[in-house]
Amino acid sequence: MQQLQRILLIAVLFLAVAAISKSLASAATETIPVWLGSGVTFSALLISARWWWPATLAGAALAAAAWGMAAHGLDPLGAVAFAGVEVASVAVGAWIATLGRRDPDSPAGAALFIVGALAGSVLGGALAVALWQWQRPDLNLLLEGCTWTLSSAVGTLLLTPVVTAFRGFRLRRSGGMAMTQFLGGAAAFAVFLIAVALVFIDHGQQHYGHVAATLAYLPMPFLLIAAALWGARGGALALLIGGLLIIGRTAAGGGPFAVDEGFHGEAVVEVQGFVIIWAAVMIAVRALSGERRQSRDDAQAWRLRYERIMQAVGVASVEYDAVTGSATWSEGADRVLGADAAAIASLDEWLERIDPAERELVQATWLQVAQGGARASEQSYTLRLGDGRSVRVRERLAGIRGADEAVEQVVGLLRLENNDG
Repeated sequence: MQQLQRILLIAVLFLAVAAISKSLASAATETIPVWLGSGVTFSALLISARWWWPATLAGAALAAAAWGMAAHGLDPLGAVAFAGVEVASVAVGAWIATLGRRDPDSPAGAALFIVGALAGSVLGGALAVALWQWQRPDLNLLLEGCTWTLSSAVGTLLLTPVVTAFRGFRLRRSGGMAMTQFLGGAAAFAVFLIAVALVFIDHGQQHYGHVAATLAYLPMPFLLIAAALWGARGGALALLIGGLLIIGRTAAGGGPFAVDEGFHGEAVVEVQGFVIIWAAVMIAVRALSGERRQSRDDAQAWRLRYERIMQAVGVASVEYDAVTGSATWSEGADRVLGADAAAIASLDEWLERIDPAERELVQATWLQVAQGGARASEQSYTLRLGDGRSVRVRERLAGIRGADEAVEQVVGLLRLENNDG
């Protein structure tokens, strides 16, 4: 029953998106110039376990066959062949993309997704040439193959990132991106919309002359900035909306691609190649920025965990530069040693607070670790605070060596032994 439900769900989604695709643009080609149907199948395969693939492909094949008869007037045998081309090409592309299933958001995973989407689209275009040669031998077969390739690639590269990004999405009352990050992305996207309105204007060549074609690149950096700032989900939506907007404006006769058409719909076919390039760039940039963001978040999480542990056991840490003696305290050190002690910025200032009877021994021990004479040391001494109180501190020092085996930093862990007042 679950398999049957999935078949029907995929078929309904495929047909709904196919109808939307047909309404976006028209062309003299038999192949629909803008095709999001491949994105539905590709997305479903990408987010599903392999045992769901047969049901997914069956639903897509059922819908594609029905579409072939309804939209292209194919006979049942031709409709089955049409469905076979659609399903086989997408399945191959999705198989390539899922080779990076373990980490689909990494740069390697994004690269496999782009390669899979393009490989599946090229395969579909090649098979479409054979299909139309059999069913419509009077067509321009090269043009049909190119249109199939470009339209399938655009549909996959625009729609699939949205589906994968929102998989498992749950509304939250808190968390998410910072307001400054959201506003920065919104500002960049607003500039992108303004640039599209200016560049993809009707009769663009009359307004901008011979530079009209060059201006096509003007909006895209702002879309790239918005996608990078908004992260996976916001960036995927920005890419989808931006790509369809450019294609829609071109289909309406605006922009540099509609200046000189050899046939009806040629501009839409051409602009999709432009969108494909930028979509691939944006997906790659988003993967790279996402990896850096994840690394930063992981580092912050580990740092917070480390600080909580240190505070829970009543230990403060400090890092000394082995040459200058400058000191950097951990977060929360003031809660262990007091704000006065944790504000000390150098070894010399720290030594001044140590009881004079113990100061020379503490300094000698520190120098021995800093110069590499000892890997670690442990000692206790009396520390005088700014308010006149004295506390007994136990300190453990260790040297951190660089590539040349020389000590670069001296790290210390400190805790209070008692407080004599």
